[in-house]
Amino acid sequence: MRDLFGNEIVEDPIEVNIYADEIQSKECPYTKEQWFYIGIIVEDIKNSLLDDIIRIRYCNNFDKTSPYYKKNNRVIHWVEINDADTKNICKRWFEYILNPGKSERKFYTYILGINNSKLNEEKFGGTDFNTRYNRFFRSTILYALKTFFPNKKIIVKNIFHEKGPQQCDEYFPWHCIYKITEREENIDFECDEILFLPKDHKEDERSNIIQLCDAFMGACISIIHGIKESKRSKYKEELMDLILPLITRMIDEPQNINSKYCHANRIMIRFFPKHKTAPDHINKVQNQFYTRRQLYYFEKKSGQIRLF
Repeated sequence: MRDLFGNEIVEDPIEVNIYADEIQSKECPYTKEQWFYIGIIVEDIKNSLLDDIIRIRYCNNFDKTSPYYKKNNRVIHWVEINDADTKNICKRWFEYILNPGKSERKFYTYILGINNSKLNEEKFGGTDFNTRYNRFFRSTILYALKTFFPNKKIIVKNIFHEKGPQQCDEYFPWHCIYKITEREENIDFECDEILFLPKDHKEDERSNIIQLCDAFMGACISIIHGIKESKRSKYKEELMDLILPLITRMIDEPQNINSKYCHANRIMIRFFPKHKTAPDHINKVQNQFYTRRQLYYFEKKSGQIRLF
């Protein structure tokens, strides 16, 4: 691109932080197949998501002597949302996501669901979870960055991941960075390894986005797989009902640029593979990604079967 005088216009690169989490061992209520999920949030550093998420958590009230501070200082973990305080923090975060006037240039997320039952063991690392996770984690990052910021020079300042079994893996902390750097001209890294964060934001404030990733991914997957009903499940159900309209559009209309949520190429979910893979299908994997899924929570609640 050149200006009016013929001089080449050099755009500043996009600088990002990547936050990641995973959910393992989810059984499809329809087919009984086993799934695992990778979720990432990409933060454009020039449009700080972290600052917004922290302000929203505390409702801009940072007075530690306030009776509300303790209520808003709770750790958010989707499986443990079972009271009003944790639900309300999460609700404010979800309302922020649903308002593109506030989140459009700040909240970028991609969830990839992998059907473990349909993966060919020979081509996808046997049955070892870390091996499979490592491979799909790299492709998740690549797809997200190229979709969120097409044709841009991207500098990844940090990759953050919640602490878990991956940090003990021989390859996971560095392998995806090495491979992407080796193959991609427009993506550079300023980090050599993934940094593992605790769940608790009181230990590291960046864990606020890890918690947001956990909550948003947890709500999405609960809408797909359903949740166990109990006296306290009403808190999760309120959050799922809030986010359900966005999830249906992510799944049914992923490229709808006229969506009121402005989710196209910004808030995404995909699944892999559509059909059981075989050794000779390894070069056809791009045709195996899809977005349409039955939503067990919606169908059970409404009594309606979604038409495909």
